[in-house]
Amino acid sequence: MKFHNIKFRPIHGGTKKYPYICIRNIKTVAKMHKTPDSYFKGNIMACYILLVPMYAFFFLIGAKPFHLDDFMQITQAQLAFRAAIMASIELVVVLISRLVMLLVRSKHQINYTGFVIWEIMEALAITMFCALFVWLMGKRSMLYVDLLPKMFLITCSILVFPYIIVALVSELKDKESRLAKSQVTLEKYASGQIGREDSTLPFLDEKKALKLAITANALLYVEAADNYVNICYMNMDKMVRYPLRNSMRAIEQICEANNIVRCHRSYYVNLRKVSAIQKGPDGLFAELDYAGAPHIPVSATYSEAVTGRFSTLK
Repeated sequence: MKFHNIKFRPIHGGTKKYPYICIRNIKTVAKMHKTPDSYFKGNIMACYILLVPMYAFFFLIGAKPFHLDDFMQITQAQLAFRAAIMASIELVVVLISRLVMLLVRSKHQINYTGFVIWEIMEALAITMFCALFVWLMGKRSMLYVDLLPKMFLITCSILVFPYIIVALVSELKDKESRLAKSQVTLEKYASGQIGREDSTLPFLDEKKALKLAITANALLYVEAADNYVNICYMNMDKMVRYPLRNSMRAIEQICEANNIVRCHRSYYVNLRKVSAIQKGPDGLFAELDYAGAPHIPVSATYSEAVTGRFSTLK
């Protein structure tokens, strides 16, 4: 997943600075993104170009929006003929519009705002040509400009359903693509392809949305808290606790690939931040190199694995 126009704040982990991303409002971030590539896929475009005229024809003769037959003063058979012509007009306008859109997108990015404006201009073009057709077929019994408001409402009532369907399918395809990329990243972490001290750890919530990304060396430990996990890391020489709605099991692959090991049923600890493992009255615990950090318990279940990996680092 790529992020544009996102500022990075320094994180002090020891004497070094690390990039930091904290995304609290995904909707705000989404507004800064270009329109997803899924909107411009060939199959999505083709379905939209064909769906609009087909839906327009059956909608016009079936629903007769805004009493279209009475407005035109025509029979059902005449309505079917005119609906076919209007559907053909929509097909031509949408086809040209989408081809031009692809041409523009090949040279410039189109964000969500630009995409919506394009859709509005497309609806206005359909309105103008369909109104011209109705005006000519009506033997110019009323002014052309007087037809435009009603034809715009009819056009909007036709286009709203195809627009919604295409948008939902495109967003679903985009989500599947992003999840696939996230899975590849997780597999790289699990296989050890990613896991350097300065590598970035992406923490996703239970809905697979990115909420926090920090460098591996900034992380101190992770603590389970009911339906959340607390990500504890260094920021500006201070320890910060970030509550993430997810489970310990869900973040296991990312942690294990970066020497952040499970030391207790409720804890992961970054072995790079452990200064010593000691035995106290309640058993083993890890002492971190940050003075304000608590002692992290090491249970008997994980003690052998933790001490073994800790000895290889130190």
